[in-house]
Amino acid sequence: MPFAAPVSPRVFKAIEKSDIHTLACCREDEIRPILPCLVRMSLIAPLDHSEECIAGRKVILRILSGIEVVNSLVALLSIDFPALEVDVKKEQQLRQKLGGGNQNESVLVQNLANGLALEFECSDPTRRLRLLLSEILLVMAQIREPRQDFYHKSSELFDNPCYLEEVSDVLCIALAELPALLPPAEVAEALLHVTNGPTLIARMVANQPDCFREVVTGLVMTGDKQDEDSPGGLLRLQAVRKLCQMNPSQALNVRALCVEQCRMPGLAVYLTLDAGKSGSGVAGSNVSVGSGVYKGEGGDVVSYVTGLLLSHNHQQRTWFAQFVKSGQRRKYEQQASALVALRTDLSERLRNLLLFNSNDTLPDSQVIHATALLRLYCALKSLANLKFSEDKEIGLLLQLVTCHPPPSAAGVRFVSTGLCMLIACPSLISSQENERKASEWIKWLVKEEAYFAGASGVSSSFGAMLLLMAIHFHVQQLSAIIELVSAALGMKVITRANNLSRIKYIFTHDVFTEQVVTAHAVKVPVTSGLNANIPGFLPVHCVYHQLKSRMFTKHKVPIKDWIYNQICASSTPLHPVMPQLIEVYVNSIILPASKGGLSDTFNEPISEEEIMAVFSQSIFTEKTTEISSIVASRSAAPFRSLSTRKSVLLERPLSTFSHSSGHIMPSPSIISSHSSSSDMNVPVASVMTSQLLLLYYLLLYEDMRLNNTHQLLANSRRVHSYSPHLFAQLPIRYLLSHAQREQRLYAGLFSPLVKLLVSHYPQLCLVEDWLYQSPSANSSLGILPPKVPLDPHSVTKAMEDAADKPGRLLVLLDCLMRMPPHQLWQLAAPITSSIKCLLQPGVPRKVLDTYRQIWMRLNSLFPRRLWAMTVEGLLPEDTQGRSRKILTEDDIILDPLYVLRCDDRVFRCAPLLQLVNYMLQVYLLSSRTFLSQQMQNTPVVSAPHSLIAGSSNTSPQALEEEREKLRGALVLTQESAAVQILLEACLMKDYEKAGAGALILQEIRSIVCSYIHQAFLKDTTLAKLVHFQGYPGELIGLVVRGVPSMHIAIGLNWIPELLQLPDLDKQLFAVELTSHLALQNAMPSTLSISRLAINTLATLLSVLGEEERLLIMEASLPSLVGIGKAFPALIDDLVHLLVMYGQVATAQSALSAAPAPKSIAFLDSLDQEIKDAEEYKMDYEECPPPSPKTVYKKLVRKVPREDSLFARIIEAFKKLIMESTMTHNLY
Repeated sequence: MPFAAPVSPRVFKAIEKSDIHTLACCREDEIRPILPCLVRMSLIAPLDHSEECIAGRKVILRILSGIEVVNSLVALLSIDFPALEVDVKKEQQLRQKLGGGNQNESVLVQNLANGLALEFECSDPTRRLRLLLSEILLVMAQIREPRQDFYHKSSELFDNPCYLEEVSDVLCIALAELPALLPPAEVAEALLHVTNGPTLIARMVANQPDCFREVVTGLVMTGDKQDEDSPGGLLRLQAVRKLCQMNPSQALNVRALCVEQCRMPGLAVYLTLDAGKSGSGVAGSNVSVGSGVYKGEGGDVVSYVTGLLLSHNHQQRTWFAQFVKSGQRRKYEQQASALVALRTDLSERLRNLLLFNSNDTLPDSQVIHATALLRLYCALKSLANLKFSEDKEIGLLLQLVTCHPPPSAAGVRFVSTGLCMLIACPSLISSQENERKASEWIKWLVKEEAYFAGASGVSSSFGAMLLLMAIHFHVQQLSAIIELVSAALGMKVITRANNLSRIKYIFTHDVFTEQVVTAHAVKVPVTSGLNANIPGFLPVHCVYHQLKSRMFTKHKVPIKDWIYNQICASSTPLHPVMPQLIEVYVNSIILPASKGGLSDTFNEPISEEEIMAVFSQSIFTEKTTEISSIVASRSAAPFRSLSTRKSVLLERPLSTFSHSSGHIMPSPSIISSHSSSSDMNVPVASVMTSQLLLLYYLLLYEDMRLNNTHQLLANSRRVHSYSPHLFAQLPIRYLLSHAQREQRLYAGLFSPLVKLLVSHYPQLCLVEDWLYQSPSANSSLGILPPKVPLDPHSVTKAMEDAADKPGRLLVLLDCLMRMPPHQLWQLAAPITSSIKCLLQPGVPRKVLDTYRQIWMRLNSLFPRRLWAMTVEGLLPEDTQGRSRKILTEDDIILDPLYVLRCDDRVFRCAPLLQLVNYMLQVYLLSSRTFLSQQMQNTPVVSAPHSLIAGSSNTSPQALEEEREKLRGALVLTQESAAVQILLEACLMKDYEKAGAGALILQEIRSIVCSYIHQAFLKDTTLAKLVHFQGYPGELIGLVVRGVPSMHIAIGLNWIPELLQLPDLDKQLFAVELTSHLALQNAMPSTLSISRLAINTLATLLSVLGEEERLLIMEASLPSLVGIGKAFPALIDDLVHLLVMYGQVATAQSALSAAPAPKSIAFLDSLDQEIKDAEEYKMDYEECPPPSPKTVYKKLVRKVPREDSLFARIIEAFKKLIMESTMTHNLY
């Protein structure tokens, strides 16, 4: 019985590339599958008539000359194919109508007397073609019908192996001659449903090599998600695998197509295994491991399967994991499957690795491959739920895990992976013998950890992982261990907690006890240059978890020095564990471990000397090792810390501790409190990083201390409070700006640091500071000669001569703009002390603006010290010559109005007034924060003497509420006083009615209104308080028009309260304010308030005395005109009120003496005087109309007051009509 030989890769490659000479060297049985193609090539007339082509044809003829089958193939190629094509088309149309159900009717085959096989054997070539095509078209029609199970076509022609060669010849010729009717992909799909289909598909593609990609793509795209779950899937797998074995160069491309489409995972595995065996894997995969460990079997099996299981594509991970789970449902002893072949290959790799182990030592050349293999088994167990075989896999895996690798970076990685595998695959130590081996191996790791860390030269060793696992086991944090293993392996490990009992016992009883773990952690050296780029598990992880579980305080092991040294050894990019380490460290200093916690032991805080040892080093650049320490004289400006002080602001000693409850653990290397920070030489890896971490520690410590003051007092325990002098020397703004610019380097620190600063130092976190960008220096001035010396004396001299020689000062200021920040700060003292020199008349505006830019640059370095120096520099000189105490920041925080007690000329210098307003804003904010922290620092525990009058026994809660009210009242008093002072500065003086003075006043008013607007938005109660206090009436229009937030007076509806006050001046103030608000914000709510104001005036007119009535009528007439202009709907009420005014004036005039003659002429001259004054007034002036007294003095003839009031009422009525009804064309 003949057998269809497979197509060899050499023959397929030769026919694909038309390599005739290679074909000539092949045996007859090798070229038998491609004879149809060769015969057709020899018979068809060539298009190329070159000598090479003619020689090739001769070689083909020579190859075919000795083969007997060629004659039958020539006969097949000699039939009438056009007539056959017509019948094939008719057959296809018939099948479309009848489908695959009716098998007897056919256009190609009629009168079939004998069986199909017999007819095929006895027929001529034409009938053979018709018989085969009829069968194929019938199968193609039948597979299009919907079916639940796989359809297999039984046919004598395909089932009998003796016809296989002839059938494949006829099939190949038919596809070659009828390409439009028989697409290769569709024919291949139909051949899968007949016997010997994979072989026929391979023969078909071998004779048409150009259709390889089309056929393979079609077979894969129509394949199943899991190809081994059905008979059709197995046949499809076999067919595609035969094609890839025939053309191995495309095997990996087909595998990639399977992964991309998530189809036929068994085929992908087989192709990977075949590629490894044939040595045609990916680049570098054909290199054997360890001098022939795999016996020539290279490939990328391990890396490929690992990549599938750990793929970023969730669909691909799920697809391959389902393949592994489905394969396990079949018994291991059943017919071979792709999963069985994969496990067999992996087991063979394990054995080959263990062959080279001598005395349980793993050679260096095999460590990386052993690590990859262990990681693959972990992925199969965790992600695909693979169950290891006890006799074939568990023993080999444990033997490999417990090997002793060489002390190298790869060896450290191998040990870490082995440790993780014991956690991820607890079945490895299910027996006592395996448990004993694992325990001995872990003990060996503990013994050799120090040697590995030194010899390998890597920053992270497996010792940190061992310690961290032991810590988690002791504190019962099994989920944390699983997270740790998942992070180390780079995959999600799923292990039940009860399965870790054996490994837990090994760690907690055999190897590590709790006390051993704690004592060992302190002795582990810190990681030098710790940053986020260092992989693996480090000592900082172990210390963090031990601090979190309070193991150090439980066993009284000091940890302060280790944390301080690790902070100094940190670098950028910042390791994400460092902020968390500082947080748990601060908690262990202040908070007890248990709820009661009266007898708990606490960690010791970092001393001020140690902190200043870091801050005394360079803060501006890390390239220089040492610069002069920027430390201000404490007597000049001692700065406030987060700790709240009493009114005298006394400083407590550094080492004041109360041991009435709880114990502070002394550090073995504690530094004497008498030693200065300059005597401590601390090696710092990154100055900015260490300073930022210590700043975060200080702020978090103070925040935690203040928030837990109640609990500390209840437990009768006092904790260390850092001195104000320490916080005064910290360049907080500079550090914050650096962290903001380099957020990528301080990813885990910047956000919590900003949160603490906003809470405790809000004056350093203003929005305008975040948005401010320092302008560049004037390049044209930078080249002007001469070069001026930049020293304190030169700066002072130039500023003193600012009015006479502004050019020299401008050049000097431009040079200051170019200076680096740390050099510029050295000149801050002369820059601020001579600021009053800029208030001299004649100083150009360019000088003032440049000075303000330099001041803002200094503000980004040490703002708190700069503010105090600037306020001191702006204070007026004492005319009596008495000596005055230099202001400190604490003095200004207690009384922020010191800022406004400056030289009066500042209120007519716009650039300097902007600086004053800025400092006023930050000091008011500092004062508010200071008072809040004072309440936190001194909470009320008991109330032996009540502060509230008339109450003998008041609860602490009531006292806290009373203190909060007093604090709020004090804050509002300070802020309202500041607003009132600024409003008074806006009053026009006599010399400012025209010219440059008016323009300067207009800019000053704009600056003041901008500040008031922001103040009212921050606290709407302040707006209410300022207006209840009142201010000059000529400023009402300015405030309403210049402060956009004045609309809150309408929204919050507190003007009616102002109208109800028993003070006539306040009521008139409210009416005038209502008039201006109506003109500025004409809204329905304003209409209601205006109507209320009119009714209030009418009521007051009926209840007040003579003098008060005359006063209210005179003062309210302009306001009534403004209300009528804004709301014509109130014209009736206004006219009625004016009529009442006239009646009252007439009645009052009747009771007085007779009016003087020619009073009308007086009124006409009075009106003319008013009109002239209004025409003379400029647009930006806010001067009121001339008062009647002023006009009276200019007139010789005087008239009674009632007559002039009567005339004013008439004039107001005229204006009301003209500006309301006539303006809006109502009539």
